[in-house]
Amino acid sequence: MTVRAPPQSVWHSLLDWAQRVPARAVHDRRNALTLQALLAVTVVTALLATIGSCATAQGMTRITENWLTLVIGAYAWSCLCLLRKGHFRLSASLTVIGGLVLMGMSYQAYGLRAQSGLQITHLLPLLFAGLLLGRTAVWWTALAYAAVLTLGTLTDLRLATDASQTSDALANLLLAGLNFLVLVTILDRLILSSQRAIRRSEELNATCQELERQVEEKERAYERLLQTQKMETIGRLSTGIAHDFNAILSVILGQATSVNLRGGSIDTVLPGIRDAARRGATLTRRLLSFSRTHIRQVSTFDLAEAIDEVRPLLLPMFSRAIEVSLDTSTPGLRVNADRDELVLALLNIASNACDAMPKGGRFLLAVEADGAHACLRLEDTGCGMTPEVLARLFEPFFTTKPKDQGTGIGMATVRRFVVDHGGDIAVDSAPSLGTRIRIRLPLAEPERQSSQETRTDVPFEHAIVSERSTHAPVAAVVADAYAAR
Repeated sequence: MTVRAPPQSVWHSLLDWAQRVPARAVHDRRNALTLQALLAVTVVTALLATIGSCATAQGMTRITENWLTLVIGAYAWSCLCLLRKGHFRLSASLTVIGGLVLMGMSYQAYGLRAQSGLQITHLLPLLFAGLLLGRTAVWWTALAYAAVLTLGTLTDLRLATDASQTSDALANLLLAGLNFLVLVTILDRLILSSQRAIRRSEELNATCQELERQVEEKERAYERLLQTQKMETIGRLSTGIAHDFNAILSVILGQATSVNLRGGSIDTVLPGIRDAARRGATLTRRLLSFSRTHIRQVSTFDLAEAIDEVRPLLLPMFSRAIEVSLDTSTPGLRVNADRDELVLALLNIASNACDAMPKGGRFLLAVEADGAHACLRLEDTGCGMTPEVLARLFEPFFTTKPKDQGTGIGMATVRRFVVDHGGDIAVDSAPSLGTRIRIRLPLAEPERQSSQETRTDVPFEHAIVSERSTHAPVAAVVADAYAAR
């Protein structure tokens, strides 16, 4: 079944057709719409006037007027067709010329004095010439208008019966000419200002388009730069993960060899190996956390007990030449944090302490109370840091170690862990005087549950410290990590 289009659709189609006037310049396209409306109204008015006159036509004068009206309508229709064909300036020029011809015929027939009340409407060709065709057309139209005024004055002089009427005709010509000259000058200045504004607007539009193009190019270049940086950072993270994983493997090897070196059963070292393997699987998830949402496992636990649990991981990292002291004599300091992130932070600090004491020394890790905070005090007697190095200690990827021994993400990891958990960290170090680190974490509120999970959006630069921990058996963790590759 065929559905007819509603009248509104036809009306919109007609409006759309009327707005599609072919013109090259933007301002000509806007002026073409105005000229098209004027010509269309003229055609319709002439047609209606002719039909109405034919119904009551009487005498030769009425017939002559009808023919003149038809000629005007046909002339306007021709100009409209030229406009629709894309000849805007030709159509506008013919429209102005047609108006001047009609004015000349009127002034010749009735004279200047009889047209005094219609002179305002007779200025329309001049206005259209200025708006549609520009300054040059204004002065050519002014010249033609002066000829029309002269023609009307000659008609008045021919019809004058005495000297008084002759003098009035000349006075009317002088007054009309002065008024017309003032109007032409003002219109010329306005058109000049308008043309300057249009040119300025076109220049600004061109500049804006160029800026938009440059912005788009810079955005594309920036996206390529981000992609390049992302790939470079993935490489750095991979290096950092390999570094940290190497430390985990050292723990595993230390636990495994401790059975032969120190004696004891395998059952006593298996828990430590299992924990170290689980932490190693956590490290491999760093790349998966790149620019993704991270699910942090937060629980409330006793800080001293957590240090005791991490003791089997820390001690094997140090050589026999380093004296390690873990002071957990202050129990009851419960904090709300991610236990695995705490372990990773301690491993990073311990690794730096080992590197700072290649010939031996002392390392201390103590748990203390500090008002509403639990405090971790870490000290080593290593080589220390200069003020310049200390100022950049937490800067990601800054390191003083050789290229194959450090990536500069360890202390950035530590600081992010502390900041994310509402704590603060202070470092004091000097060359040959060792390093002292003090980490304060807020105590857990008494009404908090023993364990909970919080979801945190971790951006890229924080992903290096936020891993998704898992408490599954080692086999399940390894299978999961392998499936995620």
